[in-house]
Amino acid sequence: MRPTIKQPSSSQSVDRTVLLLLRRKGAQTIEGLTMLTGIGWGQVYVSVDRLSRTGKVSLTPVYPSEYRVSVSRAVH
Repeated sequence: MRPTIKQPSSSQSVDRTVLLLLRRKGAQTIEGLTMLTGIGWGQVYVSVDRLSRTGKVSLTPVYPSEYRVSVSRAVH
C-alpha cells in the first residue's frame, strides 16, 4: 500500500499562506497570489472570499473583473 501524501492545502493553511504573502509583498490580485503561492486559483479564490467575509482582507476593484486583495487595516 502506498503512503498518502497530504497536500498542505487545508483551508487554514491556505488562509495563513495568503495572509503571510500579503503582509510580506503587499496587495496582490488573485492571479498574483496564485502565482506567488503556487496554490491553485480556485483555492486562492475561496480563501480570499473567506478572509474578506471575516474582515481579514479587503478587496479593491482595479478592472471590471479584477480585484486587488490587501490585508485589512484592523488585522496585523
